[in-house]
Amino acid sequence: MKRQQTRQGLLFFLFLGFVGISSLQLRAQAIIAPSGRTLFHRGTLIRTFLQVEHLSLRADGQSEEVTRYVAPLAIVYGFYPKWTVIAIQPYMSLDRTNRMGGETTAMNLNGLPDSRLLVQYDGLYSRNSPGGLTRLSGVLGIQLPTGADRFSTGALAYTGGLIFEKAMRLKYVFTADFQYTFTTENTQGLKMGNRARFDVVPAYFLISEGKASPGASWFRKMYDRMFRNGAYFILEFNGTWQAQARQGSEIANTGGTILSISPGIQYFLSDRFLAEFSAPIPVIKELNGTQLEPDSTFLFGFRVLF
Repeated sequence: MKRQQTRQGLLFFLFLGFVGISSLQLRAQAIIAPSGRTLFHRGTLIRTFLQVEHLSLRADGQSEEVTRYVAPLAIVYGFYPKWTVIAIQPYMSLDRTNRMGGETTAMNLNGLPDSRLLVQYDGLYSRNSPGGLTRLSGVLGIQLPTGADRFSTGALAYTGGLIFEKAMRLKYVFTADFQYTFTTENTQGLKMGNRARFDVVPAYFLISEGKASPGASWFRKMYDRMFRNGAYFILEFNGTWQAQARQGSEIANTGGTILSISPGIQYFLSDRFLAEFSAPIPVIKELNGTQLEPDSTFLFGFRVLF
């Protein structure tokens, strides 16, 4: 009975941090979503991760393989109740290998892509209930052409979106995220295609029931140690559609649709520090013409709440 009360008390404490009523704590987030997020007044979240993506192209006796390393730094600040500002600056390194006949050429590029700034409002709809919440948020953002020429579009891009969140029984969390990005022309008249993106994310929260008794099995003791602070097990469904780029007329071999399933975990090292891992698996790759296609991706990162 005492152990059950302890477990319920800990779950309730974590949930208060989750909805931003009590002390600052981390909460479940989509991993593949474009940014870190926070619900907390005067809270600051720093998120960083390394995403490694392998892409390939084989056509007409020629092959090309690309490994792209992306390491963004996102700073998220809850500057007013229900209002959050998010600044994101990625760093990218790219390895490209071309093979044609008996010749192989390789190159490496690295530098800063364009930076992004988003503002999120969590008050479109909000309802709290015992052991749960329902929330609808809006997001507006801008991408600035601040990056190196080899990674920058050279033009502004504007984003608008909605985020739906629902938590039930302190264990089950569902989020859905839709964003649409409007692109503009750069000084050479090139316009990257507008882009729509969605994420649908069910998550399950697992936490140990308290300290195991001295006579408990080794498995039970290991389980209690591993999940002392809790973990979210996540299955994301991610999709991206992009229109063809234009420079006067449509540019061939650009745009298309990619759908992925992304299993992942967010492991709480403390109530303010988590490690996360995700491995997106592309299941639909409907790209226009001949393009590099994603083969495999994995992401590993951290979030720290101050």
